[in-house]
Amino acid sequence: MKPPSVTKDFIEYVGLSEKEQAIYFAALELGESLQAPLAQKAEIKRTTLRELLPDLLGRGVLEQVVKGRRHFIVAKDPRVLLDELKLKADKAMADLPVLLALQNSLTSKPVVRFYEGIEGIKLVYKETLRAGQPIYSFIEVEAIHPEIQRWLADEYTRERTKRQIRALNIVNASEKLTVVMPQNEFRENRIVSAKSFPFRMEVLTFGDYVAFIQFRRTDTPTAVLIQSQAAAVTMRSIHQLVWR
Repeated sequence: MKPPSVTKDFIEYVGLSEKEQAIYFAALELGESLQAPLAQKAEIKRTTLRELLPDLLGRGVLEQVVKGRRHFIVAKDPRVLLDELKLKADKAMADLPVLLALQNSLTSKPVVRFYEGIEGIKLVYKETLRAGQPIYSFIEVEAIHPEIQRWLADEYTRERTKRQIRALNIVNASEKLTVVMPQNEFRENRIVSAKSFPFRMEVLTFGDYVAFIQFRRTDTPTAVLIQSQAAAVTMRSIHQLVWR
């Protein structure tokens, strides 16, 4: 059984293999089902169903209903399934600071990652959302790549505001500033002369990360992301010194 294409995001989130997808969607369509008709609807062998069934039941993707001597298979309501997965994710996120503290305590060696292209730059910005902490930046508005600028305005800024992440920007003076980066509750700008203090890269400091982003129109967008508590503390201190 081939699952509908509209379910791609759902399947990726739940984490089902191709055969597990077929079983789940077949169970959704059939309601309560015995193993034989379920395997037939999913277009898999009964032996394959028997192999995969314990894991699917254990993960809560499927449930078993006993009626007399018969054991019926039922698909978990997708809404309930996603709510349960979200609850697990929330619990895992609550433990994240402890895990990150352990990671930092085990190594003082910075972790450096390199990104290239428009999609690579987007990944760096998405890291700021995952960190969920204030962002301290040095920015030259004139240098922002048009495609990245549109994505920042249409998607990223909306999500950052939704998560109530503040951005404190030291920005080169530009006529575009009020249009591209207007001040609001979660964005504050301090303007400096582009002639006296030219920024040729965007520098973002957030959490234990420092990102150097190069996306001038004439160049291939590139970024270096450094995970280092020492580097982040130093860059944040420099930013706050200039800010004051």
